[in-house]
Amino acid sequence: MDAVTATGTPTGEAAGPDAKPGIVAAKARLVLPVIAGRPAAAYFSLHNEGPATATLVAVHVAGAGKAEMHRTQGGSMAPIDKLDIVPGGALDFSPGNFHVMVFDLDPALKPGGTGEITLTFSDGDKVSLPLAIEAMGTGSQSMSGHDMGGMDMQH
Repeated sequence: MDAVTATGTPTGEAAGPDAKPGIVAAKARLVLPVIAGRPAAAYFSLHNEGPATATLVAVHVAGAGKAEMHRTQGGSMAPIDKLDIVPGGALDFSPGNFHVMVFDLDPALKPGGTGEITLTFSDGDKVSLPLAIEAMGTGSQSMSGHDMGGMDMQH
């Protein structure tokens, strides 16, 4: 996926309808679960090119009932209410680190398709960007057994 600039202007072929000044989000993907009914995981990169700290407070995935930010650390996964991105800072939502657990998926979300993810910040600004939909095990950085294995994902 191409990055979306803070003005909402695409740096490539993809553009988002909303954009928080100074924030660049890119490489959004949704990895579907192997077993239907289980949660999916969403990943993306986020850079703060603005002059002030940006606080990410919510993530929404179109076609999902609920999405929660989580962090995997020391073999356990815990929800996160907010994340600060300092000026010049970046966050990578990737397997084994920060990620978004996505629940109650619409069956229309299929591998090879696209969706939309919207990031909401504490000041109400948003960034929306395209979301590539993948089957687990098909992406360049797909989740391995140790990323999610053995963890209780029931909510």
